[in-house]
Amino acid sequence: MRIGYSCWGFLGPGIVDTPDGGRSHRRVLVDGLGALGHQLVLLQANRDLHEAGLDLRDHYSWDPGLPELDMLMLEWRWPIPGRNLAATCGTPGHTCDLHRQDELLAHYTLGQNTPTLLWDKDRRLGGDDPLRHRANVAVCEPALYPTPGATSLLFPVADLALDQADPAALAATPRPLPLAYVGNQYDRDRAFDVFFAPAAAGFAHRVAGQVARHQPLAPRALHRPLRLPRRRRAVPVRAGHRAAAARPLRQGRAHDPAAV
Repeated sequence: MRIGYSCWGFLGPGIVDTPDGGRSHRRVLVDGLGALGHQLVLLQANRDLHEAGLDLRDHYSWDPGLPELDMLMLEWRWPIPGRNLAATCGTPGHTCDLHRQDELLAHYTLGQNTPTLLWDKDRRLGGDDPLRHRANVAVCEPALYPTPGATSLLFPVADLALDQADPAALAATPRPLPLAYVGNQYDRDRAFDVFFAPAAAGFAHRVAGQVARHQPLAPRALHRPLRLPRRRRAVPVRAGHRAAAARPLRQGRAHDPAAV
């Protein structure tokens, strides 16, 4: 099967200042589909090459046009004022991910009735969006309790990584940091206050990600400021995860703290 894959992100390490959490699992998915015999065509811009200087064209295929496809898979993009709306096209900081997604939807999903898997990774698709009711569209979410009508599609982990993992060695790994959070704060003020801030008030902790840009350094539930460094590169972030005894995990955008 020839699958067109639309994702606004990286297959490799990418760049530091970007909210692309998909780097943790996107290549696992793409490689896994290829190992099953499917042909993957990447349909958004080659950000690995143009922004990170990493040339992966010997391993993966990008197509800026509208190639023949058997299926379309979208990592769902949504309107972000000041970044990807038509009114800012051509201005500094503008990205054309939403324009490209609209083009793909119009040509394949709506125009050719191509089977489409819409992976709503940030849970931004409106509950009344007409795409939810199209027979050729399957909506998936990285959530244990997805929106009614959607299917759970969690972020994949390579089988080899699981097969090679040693539970005893992992359990014995020193974890000197009681609490860590690596991620972004987007629309998670309440969840952050309910789940992370109370624990951070009583334990040494580290926060890495786009948090300080979007909320005060001391949320309401804290009795002391959070440690909010600048966004960290991949290696320190990974080391921070490994050193922490507790790490909040999130699945997509939290509509309610209970959904985190």
